[in-house]
Amino acid sequence: MLDTVTLLTFGAMGILLCFYGFRMFRFSMALAGFFMGMQLGGILNSLFLLEKIPESARNMWDFFFPIGLGLLLAILSYAIYQKALFFISMFFTWYTLMKISLLYIIKTQNNLQLFISLSTDSVAKLTDGSDSAQTLISDEQMSKVMSWIPGSTDGEKLLAICLIALIIGILVGIFICLIQAPAIKIITAVIGADLLRDVFLGAMGLLYTWDGLPSFLLPVVKQGLFNGWVSFFIWAALIGSGITVQIKAGND
Repeated sequence: MLDTVTLLTFGAMGILLCFYGFRMFRFSMALAGFFMGMQLGGILNSLFLLEKIPESARNMWDFFFPIGLGLLLAILSYAIYQKALFFISMFFTWYTLMKISLLYIIKTQNNLQLFISLSTDSVAKLTDGSDSAQTLISDEQMSKVMSWIPGSTDGEKLLAICLIALIIGILVGIFICLIQAPAIKIITAVIGADLLRDVFLGAMGLLYTWDGLPSFLLPVVKQGLFNGWVSFFIWAALIGSGITVQIKAGND
């Protein structure tokens, strides 16, 4: 769950990316690089690194490693911002597809027993802020999708998902680089909207655990936190608003 400082930071980043991504293109690439670095750091920690760190240093590593990786990618993205557009678009597409897959793979516990070795905390971090999305597709539908994925073992299916997501990510990255200005407005609006949706879910989570929350607001907060359609429509509305604002600003 995101804390208040992180919510405010991600909120500011999301607004800049969603509504001013093209106008502040180079800075936007740095912000997107930081966000991608933090997400990649979280994935690496959850899947590979954290269990190898001495228990006394795990909390510190878990906090500083994603931030450090985020800062590194932010600096790199700012320095090579034109080339960074391809890599950020590719990674964001791959990350989004993998997160959706992992959400249903892990949370429904119907597929890929490979993840049983992960701790509860690792599973929670991999799918943080996405629990409510389960309502968008049923377990039965997801099982059908998984049956189409090549591979006879859990590991083969996971590798196939990873490769398919990577190929789609590469195609998206090439497409965005070819189109340039319109695509930059779209991808920055989408990444910004994704950040703002995480902020929304994080805020709902903080309110849900707040002892001083008025009782009449509890049903509203529950809907925001647990109803996947609410966060989906907020995400879609933010994308539409961000693209509209950026296109209008470019025409002025």
